[in-house]
Amino acid sequence: MGNYLVFFGKSQDFTSLYYDRNGWVADFNPIIRDFSLLESRVFTIDDINNKEILSRYFFTQQGKEYCLVKLYSLGQAMSGARIAGSIYGVGLLSDQAIDFSKENLDLLRAAKDNFAKLSLDGIKFNKSDFKNDTDRIWSAIVSSKNGNLLDKISTQDLKINEVEDPITIYVKNLFEDAVQLNSRIASFDTVYFSEDLQHLKRTQQKWGKDFFPIYSEENGKFVQYQEVVAAPIQTIKLVQAGTSPKDQKVSEELTLRLELHDLKNANQSLKEDLEKIKKKQKRSSYMVYGLFGLILILLALLFFFDKIFTREVPPTPSPVSYENPIDQILADSTSREEMVNFLENVTFIYSLEKDNAEMDTTDLKVKFMEIIGFADQYKVNIQSVNKIYVEQMEKLRTSVLESADSIKRNQ
Repeated sequence: MGNYLVFFGKSQDFTSLYYDRNGWVADFNPIIRDFSLLESRVFTIDDINNKEILSRYFFTQQGKEYCLVKLYSLGQAMSGARIAGSIYGVGLLSDQAIDFSKENLDLLRAAKDNFAKLSLDGIKFNKSDFKNDTDRIWSAIVSSKNGNLLDKISTQDLKINEVEDPITIYVKNLFEDAVQLNSRIASFDTVYFSEDLQHLKRTQQKWGKDFFPIYSEENGKFVQYQEVVAAPIQTIKLVQAGTSPKDQKVSEELTLRLELHDLKNANQSLKEDLEKIKKKQKRSSYMVYGLFGLILILLALLFFFDKIFTREVPPTPSPVSYENPIDQILADSTSREEMVNFLENVTFIYSLEKDNAEMDTTDLKVKFMEIIGFADQYKVNIQSVNKIYVEQMEKLRTSVLESADSIKRNQ
């Protein structure tokens, strides 16, 4: 697996960036899926005056054993004022147990200090995406005059102790004491170091002594921290028993202060969100008014269109008058075709042969009816055609009778 350098923080949402000896690891899921130990849930930030926290975790993920060492403190989001849970920090990750050695801690110290210098203004992130900053820090680490420092992280064989509860150690000097206690804490899977006793006490009050014990090192031994004033403990017992103590005890005051602090931060965040919503709502209102006005203008244009924009009505063409039917026929292609058909029908009547009596009788009647229709439409005088038609019909009848007599005589 090798060693990894991790930068994390709540610049906007919680963000984590991983680097190995070769550079940025764009997708860390193939190595450790849904890695969540970077965002602290037990010993986390609760006050603006919290000091740095140094921690180490031995853990198992997807059947493999890993070690994480991280150094973190308060880092507010770029667009928020929340304190509780707002962090930034640097971590070292390996499949070996990472030592609390001077060299390893110096690497963490340098990486976190430069992280703050580039990405934070005071305690607040100055950007939502800090990758360009961490790229520069990684580049300096791997190109050090002493070589690639990620290859020089000192480690030991890793052994998971299967002790779920953390141990918390109150120290006078965060790094020096961690180096001295390195070998003595190897049997614990989760270890926290802090110089902030009040922060430790508030966290213990939240989780309880059994889950979050506080130790200090005295005369070569780990001694569990004991509160000198017993009143806060008695107060908690009284409250749990349902009694009504006359005075608020210290522990309760601290809890109320923390709650008040968080409420103030939440209230400030809500105010900022409300201002953003008001601005968006104002812009939306302007857009709605603008669209409404545009719709009214369009409706007005549609309603008064004929009055505003007068249409030019083309003049009605005057009917064409013809002096005779021929002029009218020649002026239109359809009429010309009808005239050609008329002439063909007239020719047929004039040229009918007696030899074709049976077939020609029917055709003669049909064609004469078409002649009559054309003549009525175009006012054509067909008296001469009518005379020939009558003659032709008479000839056809005579021919039919003669044919019939001839057939009888032959029988």
